[in-house]
Amino acid sequence: MTSDIHYLAPQILSAIKDSKNILLHCHLYPDPDSIGSVLAMTAALKQLGKRVTPIMGDSEFPEYFIDIPNKDWFVTKNYSQINPEDYDLFLILDSSGPHMVTQTGDVVFPKTMKTIAIDHHRTNHINADINLIDTLCSSTSELLFQLFSHWKIKIDKDMALQLFLGIFADTGGFKYMNTSPETFRVASELVKINSNYHSLAYAIENHHKALDLEIMGLALSSIEKYSNNQIAFSIFPYELIQQKSLSRDEASEALIPDTLRTVTDWRIVASLVEMSPGEIQVSLRTRYEDDYDVSKIAKAIGEKGGGHRGAAGTTIKQPLDTAKQSLLAIISELYSEFKE
Repeated sequence: MTSDIHYLAPQILSAIKDSKNILLHCHLYPDPDSIGSVLAMTAALKQLGKRVTPIMGDSEFPEYFIDIPNKDWFVTKNYSQINPEDYDLFLILDSSGPHMVTQTGDVVFPKTMKTIAIDHHRTNHINADINLIDTLCSSTSELLFQLFSHWKIKIDKDMALQLFLGIFADTGGFKYMNTSPETFRVASELVKINSNYHSLAYAIENHHKALDLEIMGLALSSIEKYSNNQIAFSIFPYELIQQKSLSRDEASEALIPDTLRTVTDWRIVASLVEMSPGEIQVSLRTRYEDDYDVSKIAKAIGEKGGGHRGAAGTTIKQPLDTAKQSLLAIISELYSEFKE
């Protein structure tokens, strides 16, 4: 935990107390940290007697997380479908940039709406009125636990479950290097409040449909290796999306970077999915975080890149073959050992 929280927590609480109508949102393709932190913050704001609207954002609610408490609080709208001027405060959780708020249109914050970014991504560039960015926290959920402690918010059983699952997911079940002793302490405190997390934790890691496995199999069958087998890309072209009549959410199952990362010989891996001609969604991973920072690669190659040392993503607006070569060029530019 950074020292920023000690002086920013009172400022954020003051802004909340001064507000009348607060907006929250889930980021694109929301994960348990996004959903859990929004639901827990909504509950905290309700404790403070505030009127709050959590919107679902661009994506649908994931089916595997359907049993999370209070999911019905979400309004099924994205930022382009609401009037921002109806809100005087926007708490932007777990979103590294405006592109994670919505990709359906320009993100414009009216002067009448104060913005506060609360996040743990080192590549955050929201530039809100107040920015609490703690890269030492494993997740936004862990950061909210710290905030709630400062604010003397009572964490009830539902909030504890939501925050724990956010931490669980963002640490890969406490396997990733972002897991610290403080992460375990916070998780322990949350489990003391609600220990009934097992079924949802299992669902987070085991929720595939038969179609998902078919899509993943196609992605695995198209792996390309470079730099003496030290770099590997899985490639999923738009023509496969058309052939299978896949939605964008279904096509996202072709993003398999965590599977690629299991191969010990591959230093840097990436999944490339051509969501539409000239629009390549990229997920990058490395298991060697001491040596490589894939967030730097994501930020350098794509207009919407960011993430963590070991896991990052971006969008490349180029034809698929060009995007592959551009990505390889950036990797070799940042890490000379991969120059061919």
